[in-house]
Amino acid sequence: MYSVLAVDLDDTLLTGDKTISARTLAALAAWERSGRQVVIATGRPPRVTRMIPSACHPYPWICYNGAWIEHQRNILFQKAIPVADARQIVATIQKAAPDCQLGVEIADKLYINRQVERPGAEFVRDVLAHTNRPTAKILTSLAELDAAQSMASNGQRMNPRPSETLLSELPPTTRALISPKYDLVQVMPRDTSKATALRWLTTRWGISLDEVIAFGDDVNDVEMVAEAGLGVAMANAVAEVKAVARRMTSSNEEDGVAAVLEELLA
Repeated sequence: MYSVLAVDLDDTLLTGDKTISARTLAALAAWERSGRQVVIATGRPPRVTRMIPSACHPYPWICYNGAWIEHQRNILFQKAIPVADARQIVATIQKAAPDCQLGVEIADKLYINRQVERPGAEFVRDVLAHTNRPTAKILTSLAELDAAQSMASNGQRMNPRPSETLLSELPPTTRALISPKYDLVQVMPRDTSKATALRWLTTRWGISLDEVIAFGDDVNDVEMVAEAGLGVAMANAVAEVKAVARRMTSSNEEDGVAAVLEELLA
């Protein structure tokens, strides 16, 4: 029997307007009434996760793709990129693509070189100057990073794409998640993922990942979907998630999470 539900937010649990349907909320409540656990597993920072419907606030949250776990405002687990390594990465990006969108997540605040409408974001001209503490995540635009490449007069590339250079030179304390779906590069602490964070939680609860059913749609869900007892890919998931899933469900707009839970609870 699956005793834990681990579910991604955007394009999985949430519809396109960032809400949760009445049917899905009812399925989550029924899952809890049966004595099972719900875990939110997202790439969002905690402050943005708090914007989800209040019915989901009592659940444990895995944020920053596994670098942060909190439960009802209590931080249970944190991991971050060391300051020196974060500064090296930020400096590399600023040099390779000085006009590229770039931000760092530090202590649940985003320092970013663009004026953006995001909760907890502060516009700064020099991201490196603000990279002075351990960093949960470094974010940049994949398209803008690669558009900054040097070109010869004949239009041929002179150098490898900046994203390729960045990935080949990352410090060993880090890893990169490349998500073309969201035009996003996320540099994370090396040993963090939604799967490792979920294992940390379930170990505390005295159970294994075999008892987990996990739903996801993007590259940051691959490990979680692959390692869960039952990994489920949304119909709108990227190919990498579908490749490791044991089951498919309908899209987030069609209550795909609720459909599977209702079947399991029947």
